[in-house]
Amino acid sequence: MEKKLTPKLKLFREEFNFSHKKIGKLEWELATIYYKRKAVASSEFKTLEDRLENYRVNISILVETIKNEVAVANKSK
Repeated sequence: MEKKLTPKLKLFREEFNFSHKKIGKLEWELATIYYKRKAVASSEFKTLEDRLENYRVNISILVETIKNEVAVANKSK
């Protein structure tokens, strides 16, 4: 049975799912960056790592925001 979420939590879930998907894609790109290539520019690798780290930081912040919103939603019941 799925929990009924507040409108804010629904938005946060969508944002979380989007970020999670992006992290997965970037991890895959990093894991397969050398596939069928002889060389990779270090700047390309660094750019992917930077983007991945940015998404990780953002999802960490989002998780804390979600926890706070859950606490608020629980208090209002």
